[in-house]
Amino acid sequence: MRQLLSIAAVSAILTGLATFTAEAQPGGGGGGGPCQQIRAACQQAGFEQGGAKGGNGPLVDCVRPIVQGTPPRPNAKPLPQVDPQLVEACKQRNPSFGMPKQKQ
Repeated sequence: MRQLLSIAAVSAILTGLATFTAEAQPGGGGGGGPCQQIRAACQQAGFEQGGAKGGNGPLVDCVRPIVQGTPPRPNAKPLPQVDPQLVEACKQRNPSFGMPKQKQ
């Protein structure tokens, strides 16, 4: 029983350490990267899935104007402040992030 508890304790410590290390990485860590940070900023600013009709859609009303550098739609919520270097890093990492999917 003690051995099982020791293994569980070590696992919990390692999991916590891995999470802390991932969050401390530049670019958001944990695979987040600059594009995911932009998406998170939109979510934190209150943009919601299904909210495009009311100017509150995360992709159309927030991500695209930020990444493309275009003004938001007239009925859209105000955009969150995003570091221009973060936008540039996102564009370099994923040039099609936030863009409409191309029909084939």
